[in-house]
Amino acid sequence: MKNGRTVQLSALLICSTLLSAACGGVNSGLSSDPTKSYDIGPVVPLHDEKPRTQKVLERSYSIEVEKDATFIEGETASFKIRARVFFPVLSFDLKLSGLPDDVAGVNLVRSATEAGTWILTWSAPKGFIASDRNEREVRYKLELADVRSSDSSVESLFRSINRTQDFSFSVRRTGKTPQIVKSDLGTEVAQGAVVPFTVEVMDPASYEGFAPRVDIYFQGTNKTEAGYEANGATYVRNETLPKHLGGGLWRFEYLFDAKNNDVGAQLDRNGKKVEGATHLQSRFLIKAYSASGGVSGEKLQTVKIRFAKAQTLVEEKPKCEAPAAAKPAAAKTASKTAAATKTGKGN
Repeated sequence: MKNGRTVQLSALLICSTLLSAACGGVNSGLSSDPTKSYDIGPVVPLHDEKPRTQKVLERSYSIEVEKDATFIEGETASFKIRARVFFPVLSFDLKLSGLPDDVAGVNLVRSATEAGTWILTWSAPKGFIASDRNEREVRYKLELADVRSSDSSVESLFRSINRTQDFSFSVRRTGKTPQIVKSDLGTEVAQGAVVPFTVEVMDPASYEGFAPRVDIYFQGTNKTEAGYEANGATYVRNETLPKHLGGGLWRFEYLFDAKNNDVGAQLDRNGKKVEGATHLQSRFLIKAYSASGGVSGEKLQTVKIRFAKAQTLVEEKPKCEAPAAAKPAAAKTASKTAAATKTGKGN
């Protein structure tokens, strides 16, 4: 009987010791971490790489919506959407979707005058904005659709990438939208010239001391179907305050400066200089803002800067002039003889 109790006590003591070691007891040399005694080196951080499909998307196409597109309750307005495809294609289209259920009658049509451009038109109904709000944002989606190409690999590419992008426009309760009446800048400016021009804006909500604002800017990519287009806004500067001509009509005066601004090379769509080019293609956009909150439609201005001489791929080297001819030795000898003669006469 005594031996049986001794065996039970010994078994309990062994179990207690093993349990203490497994739980990290003070007198135990064992560890709860089986990898603690091994040197596994530093932890390698996760590789944060953007999906390659994003890079493919950026090189494939772009959809550019007119900046600050705005509608007013009870009025009809439009804004432009430009789509660019950077692969050889025969045709493509834009499709509109994702509008809220209470937005009806929005019309998206291809422009008859500007290539790669669509016009979105809508009449915002009265009471569209909640009574406790001054404006409302409307979200929608645009899809590059029906891409057709003679190269089947191009069509396969566009079927494999995301061709839908999210956009939005604003709807405001009050304020008449200003209109850009005209810009009298011509379509061509000579390199080295500074050409004054004016932009006239009709803003029914304006009055003396409460003028609209005009923004001249560049938007989107320099690459187009035809080639490279420079940022024409860099050549425009304004040095005077707007003049009120009466009845809400305002005149803004500008200079298109192709003299004090660098005129770069004309490039093709692949970024290479165009041999024999006579002009630099440039563009900028004009938009008017009323202090009451209205925003005009966007006006596209294209200007060709005519080079002083046709562009060449090979830079001209400076002309080398022949060194001046050395004086004949006889002339030096005659000079020395004359000096010696004068010295002798003086003695």
